[in-house]
Amino acid sequence: MYFKRFLEDINVTLINSIVFLIGIVAILFSFLIPDINQNLKNILISVGCSLVASSIVTYLSSKYILKHQNLKEIIQVWGLEGIYRTRQEMNRSCDFYMKDLKDELDIIAFGLKSFRDSQSAIIEEKVKKGLKIRILTIDPNSVFLKQREKEENEIEGQIKKTILDLIQWVNDLKEIAPDDKNIGLKKYDSLPLDFYFREDDRIYIGPYLYGISSQQTISFEFKSNSQGFEYYKNYFERLWNNENFSKKDLM
Repeated sequence: MYFKRFLEDINVTLINSIVFLIGIVAILFSFLIPDINQNLKNILISVGCSLVASSIVTYLSSKYILKHQNLKEIIQVWGLEGIYRTRQEMNRSCDFYMKDLKDELDIIAFGLKSFRDSQSAIIEEKVKKGLKIRILTIDPNSVFLKQREKEENEIEGQIKKTILDLIQWVNDLKEIAPDDKNIGLKKYDSLPLDFYFREDDRIYIGPYLYGISSQQTISFEFKSNSQGFEYYKNYFERLWNNENFSKKDLM
């Protein structure tokens, strides 16, 4: 993609440079023509100035058009739907589409305290109707989690407690699901993964940054049928199905 953009930029620059040079040559050549051929001189000056002016305008316009096309490609091909300054802002979009959630909810996160506090009721209703949920969370006894608590300036054990509460919440959902296999939770023991949240055909992702609370971290939204969506969806599937990475039976 970047090589294609480079070639497009080179082609546009080359063509406009040639037109510009032809215009300059026409203007310079007009000064070599005797005054007796004033009409020809005027024609060359007029044509030369027109070529110079049009090449400049075309060059500037092409730069804008190429930039617009590149932006359009990012949006359409990669499916970037939104950029949120904080995860709190992202939550408003998640909540808006939550009512349309029907089939699958995949999550990589810590304790999901805010989500559970605000969405438990609607999630329970959807689980009763067959919603499938898969959650990847860090092992509550992981040394990496202890380090993350320090990085977020949290009280020791604070994030761990939210994860233990999450485990209990998942067990409660299994009790009301038509099939307890619809609800799954696995742990991992490594450096914290990026936040991941898929509601059917929408994916929200975001990093965990040093010294910044997870709720204050930038996040991104990708729509379905795009390279960005498929990239992260396949990434989750690989992690979920990798028995050397993620394990069941947290409690």
